[in-house]
Amino acid sequence: MDETRDSGLLSTSAVLAGVDRELVVATGADRVRFLHGVVTGNVAGTPVGGGCHAALLTVKAHVVAEMRIFVREAELYLAVPAGQGAATAQALSRYAIMDDFAATPSAELGLLALLGPGSSDRLAAAGYSPVALASRPLWSHAEVAGPPGPLWLARARQLGVEGTWIGGGLVVLERLTEALQRLGVQRLSPEVAEAARVAAGEPAWGREITDDYFPTEIGLDDAIDYTKGCFLGQEPIVRIRDRGHLNWRLVRLELGAGEQAAAGSAEPAPGDQLETDLRPKAGHLTSVARLPDGRGVALGLVHASITSGQRVRIRAAAGVITYGATVIG
Repeated sequence: MDETRDSGLLSTSAVLAGVDRELVVATGADRVRFLHGVVTGNVAGTPVGGGCHAALLTVKAHVVAEMRIFVREAELYLAVPAGQGAATAQALSRYAIMDDFAATPSAELGLLALLGPGSSDRLAAAGYSPVALASRPLWSHAEVAGPPGPLWLARARQLGVEGTWIGGGLVVLERLTEALQRLGVQRLSPEVAEAARVAAGEPAWGREITDDYFPTEIGLDDAIDYTKGCFLGQEPIVRIRDRGHLNWRLVRLELGAGEQAAAGSAEPAPGDQLETDLRPKAGHLTSVARLPDGRGVALGLVHASITSGQRVRIRAAAGVITYGATVIG
């Protein structure tokens, strides 16, 4: 399939994008109670057909795993970052000492996303109707039948826009992709998808989401439910909330060449340091991308004292100031 180079998802009827996730299936009579007690999300308060964001933390509140949890009738689907299925299942199982609980990465289900305001219409044209999800909360989901075969659909938000996550067997997903292509739906290139992610401020595993920071420092605020009761790492998380003090925060930055040191200087890259006159160690870049119109965008961890609209300098690993940037959120 040809890949569109247009990142204007908000103005595009529908585009296909990859979902950098894999599914772990959680089973056992204690699956809901057990997960509710260890992760940060409100699993027990999520009805069948609903979903929630959650993280598994250490007792010191550093991130071990991040997941979207979908509650089904007989099991739970945990959508975890790609490559983290086995590690997440193993980490959860360590805490299931006397619980009837098992977590197994799925080798049968794949995921893709159909994003944009026209995604529901395009799915309906391909023989699937996600209309029932449109009026339900984000991450609601359902099984649907259609010509290529059965699929699992979830109302999702990715790359800054709403759409549908589509789960199913690889053959069924390939047939659906072909049907959508015949309807004129294009697929985002990985480069454009990454630029859209960075522009939307969505943290990625291994980039922004690491065990070096607290979840509230790296954009995982919505994964924490403070009303649900105990979970691993709860005490430091509540202490941080009550004191209202974070050392770092994840921000979006707009890159500009106004302070570029010299012609031919290297492009900014993850790991480059950020500085200001008052704070020589203001933070560092975590992700960098170029939008199709040429504008540079980035995500970075900055000191909590750095405010939106503030200018920072980017210092490359070689010690050269390459670019200036503006904190935009």
